[in-house]
Amino acid sequence: METILATKTTSISEFKANPAAAVKKAGKEPFAVLTNNKPSFYVIEPELFEALSELYFEMQATPLIKKRLARLQKAVSVDIDDL
Repeated sequence: METILATKTTSISEFKANPAAAVKKAGKEPFAVLTNNKPSFYVIEPELFEALSELYFEMQATPLIKKRLARLQKAVSVDIDDL
């Protein structure tokens, strides 16, 4: 059995009949659209999608940033009066 990663669900038939009503019924919570009691896809609000996209970007970028920072020379102490 496939795990459903949402607390709310709707059938594909109900979703196709009135997608706007399904979204309104879920409020701001994500929900799974099921076909034969298995998740076909998930519906999430734009703000959550944006947050997930940002997290994904950060996960992809972090190793590259760490690698580049490791190449930089170490910081040098400078006395402001010497400038």
